[in-house]
Amino acid sequence: MVVVFFVLSALVVLGIGAGATVLYGRSQLEAPAASGQGHRVSITVASGETVDHLASDLESHGVIRSAFWFGWFARFKGLDGRLHAGSYAVDSAMGASAVIAALEAAPETPVHRVVLAEGLTAGQMAERVQAAGTGITAADYLDQVRHGTFSDSFLSGRPAGASLEGFLFPDTYDVPAGTSAHDIVAMQLHAFAAKAASLLGHPVNGLSAYQLVVMASIVEREARFADDRPKVASVFYNRLAAGMDLQADATVLYGLGLSGQSPSLDQLKQDTPYNTYLHPGLTPTPIANPGVASINAVVNPIGTPYRFYVSDRCGHNHYSVTQAEHDRQVAMYLNASC
Repeated sequence: MVVVFFVLSALVVLGIGAGATVLYGRSQLEAPAASGQGHRVSITVASGETVDHLASDLESHGVIRSAFWFGWFARFKGLDGRLHAGSYAVDSAMGASAVIAALEAAPETPVHRVVLAEGLTAGQMAERVQAAGTGITAADYLDQVRHGTFSDSFLSGRPAGASLEGFLFPDTYDVPAGTSAHDIVAMQLHAFAAKAASLLGHPVNGLSAYQLVVMASIVEREARFADDRPKVASVFYNRLAAGMDLQADATVLYGLGLSGQSPSLDQLKQDTPYNTYLHPGLTPTPIANPGVASINAVVNPIGTPYRFYVSDRCGHNHYSVTQAEHDRQVAMYLNASC
């Protein structure tokens, strides 16, 4: 009888606990504000966004009481399979069911997906922003890159008059219709702050944070494959330490406003501030917008004896230590098929 009593008591306690949990969860799904007293919020859903990320966003805007309970309820209702990119109007006077219904409807504002790959210049990014149908012209985008006012702390090391080249973080962006050129540049700088700025906290081999971005931009353009990035960075560090010119083709092309080709002998002789065959050291500003992998390769350099490399027609680099070895590899790979 005593055992039966304790079992029954435990069941009663469990039942009370479960009931209390259900009541608490239900209260967390109610509207934060009373009817007629809520505030309207526009929420942007990115392509591929998760319910958990969306729930955190809704909670931070005061639209829901609890990201945890809303996320559980939204998955129970199947919202995770019905999210579409765009901007949605929701209200803090809505309960969880009403918020979910609003998010399942057609978005108020369509979103344009802009793919900005690693190694693009600001000019190339401008063309892609315009081509994506954002309503932002390439000229407006470049005006913000060159003359816009932004206060991000990692920009403080730029030379006077330098553009934002190098800090326009390459990524895939979902841009709501009506976004301004200033806004999309700010999105890229925010992404740089979140994903790359922390890597630049300390000088490396005597290079400042800004110079590391310059170096990373050259590595990005000179290394087509992931395993080449650390080796190319090592070559540049070795050449700088030895007082040798970098002699990076990508810098010559940038100075001439060109890309995607090998410079001719005449182009290698044309004097621009970016011609690293004619001017020692790094270029005055970045020549592209590097991704995290190239920044990592520069910030965490590997040690190699290499001072030279040549690229074959497939984009793979071949490394050497001496000029004689480099000359042999040039003859072997420069014009050879893959």
